[in-house]
Amino acid sequence: MMRILYIVVNLLFVLKYSLRISSLFALVATVCYLIFAVGLLFGLKRIPEMKGRMMIIIIFFFILLAVIGQAIFDPEKLQVDRWSAIDHFIGYLLAGQYPYAATTHLGGYGSPFPVWQVFHIPFYLLGNVALSFVPVTALLVWSIYRLFGGGNALRFFLLLICSPAFCYEVLVRSDLMTNFMLVLAIINMFLLYHIRLKEHPWTVAVIAGLMMSTRLSAVIPFAVFFMTEYLYDCDWKKKAAIPLLSLAVFAVTFLPFLLWDSDMLLFFQYNPFILQSRQGNITDFLIFVPALIGLSLTWKKFNTCLLHMAYMLLLLVIVTFVHNMWMYDNWDALFSPFYDITYLNMSLPFLILSVCTDGNPLLWSAEGISSFSPVRSAE
Repeated sequence: MMRILYIVVNLLFVLKYSLRISSLFALVATVCYLIFAVGLLFGLKRIPEMKGRMMIIIIFFFILLAVIGQAIFDPEKLQVDRWSAIDHFIGYLLAGQYPYAATTHLGGYGSPFPVWQVFHIPFYLLGNVALSFVPVTALLVWSIYRLFGGGNALRFFLLLICSPAFCYEVLVRSDLMTNFMLVLAIINMFLLYHIRLKEHPWTVAVIAGLMMSTRLSAVIPFAVFFMTEYLYDCDWKKKAAIPLLSLAVFAVTFLPFLLWDSDMLLFFQYNPFILQSRQGNITDFLIFVPALIGLSLTWKKFNTCLLHMAYMLLLLVIVTFVHNMWMYDNWDALFSPFYDITYLNMSLPFLILSVCTDGNPLLWSAEGISSFSPVRSAE
């Protein structure tokens, strides 16, 4: 299933954006990508184990090509403003102006939350906020190398750079996939360093709160990963304290902006809370909550956990789109600019790692890590 979803997400992306050129081009591009993707997935098992030095050389070469690709395109001429939502925010902040009043180069307002904005300050100073994908990609591949070995790390990297959706994200300087690659890297680090909710509840709560202050949806993979421990292994005090601490950390990240201009932060019609939730509907939670609990309680191995994270992120986008199509009687989801299918890209890092670790025993041979499986025995 994870292989099919990897192909489908990328195929939808190829189809929608190639149609802007012509129907014939879209047909040729779609067929070519489908053949390429199937061949790539079948050829993954032939990739040998890779030593760390060779991995570094390969990753450095492709990241260098990606950075050069970014430099070729003038960001001001791009019709994607995720980069300027961060860049102009930081420019206002460093100039002493209220940053959430900054508009993007397309005239919109920025929705990223404070932690994500502050995370990009070093890259702003380097002249390109989208360079954040470089250390995040390196950290994620390194964590996979440590957990699953060089072969799987290389497989992950190849599937990533062969994803049209990821290439698009990098070239237009979007930060969306970078955000969720960082989430996945953190979850890998939890595994690598045996950070469990029962034994390290405050560490997990603080990190979850900080990541919630990037995008609200960033907390979904953490919920899928830790839900069973939260329900079965935490006493009632921890059950209350963990979400409260996460929400407190989330709130504290907004405190400087609240004290700076509370009206602009809370009551402006384009404040970040409205922008991140404006396409959602409260009634959709009747689907989201049961789905989240069900997916969180039913994974047995880590690659299944990754797949369930991807399911939940895909469900979040699909249900929201379908609900909006029904409300506005606009069923042209694939072709209408109103529906941004790049949000499906949130699932790709999890789908790719699930593909690479399918049937892989290395993680489960590590002492103690196998206990992360949430499915309880009948004993």
